[in-house]
Amino acid sequence: MDFIDILVIISMAIFYIIFFGRIILLYKKGIKVSMIGLGRKKLYVKILESASTVLSSLCFIFVIYVALHIDQSEIIVKYYLKINWIKYFGIILCYIGLIIFLFALISFGKAWRIGIDENNSNKLITSGIFKYSRNPIYLFMDIYFVGILLIYPNIVFIVIAIGILTGIHIQILREERFLIKKFGEKYREYKNMTRRYI
Repeated sequence: MDFIDILVIISMAIFYIIFFGRIILLYKKGIKVSMIGLGRKKLYVKILESASTVLSSLCFIFVIYVALHIDQSEIIVKYYLKINWIKYFGIILCYIGLIIFLFALISFGKAWRIGIDENNSNKLITSGIFKYSRNPIYLFMDIYFVGILLIYPNIVFIVIAIGILTGIHIQILREERFLIKKFGEKYREYKNMTRRYI
């Protein structure tokens, strides 16, 4: 395990501390955060939401597996790039992503949910980091997984990254349709002023 591997594991630990810490804090206030698959009538939506959770979990497990250099089977082919600056650029992306994630959670306050909460009557959040990106948490995920891919460029991560990035984009489009229905012209104005990603 080298210095980059240690930084990757630390970044994942930071993510999980922030992620589950926020869920616990909101749960103690009586707020249910995870909306994944709840009340969804369409099967493909349930599958999409569940698959994105499974894929991201598999990615984190595989990161630990590769970072610790656990004996790998011949099925998993690693294409490590010999250029170290690419790996350092990848770790910088991971930590930039974590900062974006933290600022997004701060801006969200008590309104943060995982998935679409159709019963949540919160106001439209356009302040803080949401001035610069309509989807900072998804932006974090995109940046983080691209960073991981640069650090560990192999077939497994390429497949996982493509699946996650595609799933994120589909989820963003679903959320945009929901927000237009819920907030109407107010969301359209926000959409015209602020980019989807950055």
